[in-house]
Amino acid sequence: MDDDAGYGRDPANGMLIGPDGCHYSSLHGLYHSALLGLCGCGSPEEAYNFCRDILKTCDRRDKAKDWISAENAAAEIIKAQPEMAAHVFMHMLTHLDLLEHGGSVGGSWLTPDGEKIVDLRAANEGEFDD
Repeated sequence: MDDDAGYGRDPANGMLIGPDGCHYSSLHGLYHSALLGLCGCGSPEEAYNFCRDILKTCDRRDKAKDWISAENAAAEIIKAQPEMAAHVFMHMLTHLDLLEHGGSVGGSWLTPDGEKIVDLRAANEGEFDD
């Protein structure tokens, strides 16, 4: 992979410009924030690596590798790191604008859309058949 992976650099400071228009000093930072939708709270390196490990279970580019169930492989990673799974999942819900948080994702609160989902009764079988 080349140094900037196709992202532009700001000529004034040499920083990468992400798809979100923000400036990043590294591809790791750009991917962490702009692609994964994670913030810097908690352990950002661990969160990035957790997401990367989950994504690797779906990497089917090498046709010579044995096919595995990505769902089962991801479940094993989640079982091994349940706190990180919860941390990342809370970030994903924040990225979907269902949660907000301040200094720590552990102190998250519902957004109005998150409240709508919580306030609607649990779904029953057949609710999504149409």
